[in-house]
Amino acid sequence: MELLRAVRRIGGMHASWSKSLVLIAAVWVAVAMPSEVLAQNPAVSGSVVAPMVGADGKPLAFAAASVRRNVSGTESCDADHLYLTGDAFRMTRCPLIVALFMAYVPADGAFMGFSTDGRVVGVPDWMKSELYDIDARVDEADMAVWKDPAKQKEMMHAMLQLLLKDRCKLAVHREMPERPVYVLVVGKNGPKFQEAKSVESATILKEHPNAGAVPGGGGMFSMGANGSVDFYATPISSLAVVLSNKTGRVVVDKTGLTGRYDIKLEMQQPGAAAADGTQNPEASIFTIVQEQLGLRLESAKEPVETLVIDHVERPAEN
Repeated sequence: MELLRAVRRIGGMHASWSKSLVLIAAVWVAVAMPSEVLAQNPAVSGSVVAPMVGADGKPLAFAAASVRRNVSGTESCDADHLYLTGDAFRMTRCPLIVALFMAYVPADGAFMGFSTDGRVVGVPDWMKSELYDIDARVDEADMAVWKDPAKQKEMMHAMLQLLLKDRCKLAVHREMPERPVYVLVVGKNGPKFQEAKSVESATILKEHPNAGAVPGGGGMFSMGANGSVDFYATPISSLAVVLSNKTGRVVVDKTGLTGRYDIKLEMQQPGAAAADGTQNPEASIFTIVQEQLGLRLESAKEPVETLVIDHVERPAEN
């Protein structure tokens, strides 16, 4: 349940699908991968990594699954509409692109890593707008793996991939096109934040009971008033994720800072004025990063891992 608790702390998904996915993925969208990482992960270019297999050597799959169109007319996809239970994955009244993002991750394993704008190519409109319910049950023989926190996320990815392949005839591959990005570097006076006081979740929760875990071991965070985000014992990669959402480009961490840090980010500081006198939100985040954190965002071009949909169909009726 750790993944979904973190999702719920980010907020509801009540706007358009694209804005909603920014909210749900705000802390764990993957950053661009440099060429040396691609060389270490040959599966990134071309076909997707082979599915996870069980003890019997067969690909892990849900024992039973229902995928149904939801036309109830009630409120659309909310963070509370995604569940990992003790024996199942459930999604209610969400577009199937949410399931796609939960199924496929970049080679660095970031949860919902392809949800940044432009990192998935070939998505049909219906996959973004039509709402579906998924109820997928884990086989009793696979329950021990499902209940292992170290393996559950990988297992969920693998079984959702097979489910989408079976029900939607989904075929995808990965590419690494060069795209404009922002590179995050340390400013001339050094960072304005400190190493984490503690890296233990239990200790952090005693002081910050509203904090949620960043899936995949990325520390903890909490959302505050006026758009602020507090990070506890988090790597710079988690900060880069949030900045990706604010800048509209993938942000690549090149700070060289390898520890875990306590960072406070006040998102709604006034921005620099544009030529017509209005606020420039992009300039605002550049100012925030420099003045609050002692870091800089610089324009660059980098290979960005991208998921390409070769074929997909509406799911067949159950």
